[in-house]
Order: sequence, then structure tokens, then C-alpha cells
Amino acid sequence: MEAPKFAKRRKRQLLAVIPILAVVVLRVVLLKKQPETPLFGLPTELVIGAAIAVILGFVAFTLWNWRCPACNRYLGKGISPSFCPKCGVPLQ
Repeated sequence: MEAPKFAKRRKRQLLAVIPILAVVVLRVVLLKKQPETPLFGLPTELVIGAAIAVILGFVAFTLWNWRCPACNRYLGKGISPSFCPKCGVPLQ
């Protein structure tokens, strides 16, 4: 049965969103209010570089993790597919 494997992948995917939300909060709330002020004593360029690294890491993780447990093909953009769009196996 593929549903337990999918549930584990879905949980990992949802947990991976946490650093992305942190990047968004830092960007929108802190850097937008005071763009010239160093964040946590770090230069803005370093903070932006770290944010880009987090986003690229998330994309790489998603491409590795978000796959059908049966056919190992990418599941697409949705977070709760009921079946694999490629092979049709039920996921939930």
C-alpha cells in the first residue's frame, strides 16, 4: 500500500515549508521596513544570499521528496493529491 509512504512524504514536504515561511517573514516584515539596517548584525547582502540558498534548497528538496511512492515520478504542485497523475495509484 502506497498511502503510508505518501503520508510520510507529505509530512516532510509540509515541514520543509517552515524555513520558506521564515524567509518570507524576514523579507516582508523586517527587510522591507528597514532595508538598509543590518539584520541580526549581518549585512543585508548576506541575509539575501542566505534566503536565496534556503529557497534553492527547498526547490531541490521538493524535486527529490515530492514523488509518487509507486512510480517515483513528480507529483506536481498540489499538496494533497488523491492519486498519482502519472500512474493513477491512490495516495490517500
